[in-house]
Amino acid sequence: MRQPTALGTGTLDALAHNGTVPLLLPISKQTHARSYCDTFMTVSVGVLISLGVIFWGSLFGSFRSNL
Repeated sequence: MRQPTALGTGTLDALAHNGTVPLLLPISKQTHARSYCDTFMTVSVGVLISLGVIFWGSLFGSFRSNL
């Protein structure tokens, strides 16, 4: 479960509370309001990938116990 967790938490770096995001906005010539779509896409795609990994791992047995 640590790989899906790392995938899911890695997308949290793209949220607006992270200090890197306000730093990169002027460098990329974006405003805070114009970057909402990009931030939403980055976070939502990362979460969907994490959910997909958990689903496929549960479906094919990689997260099942060997007991």
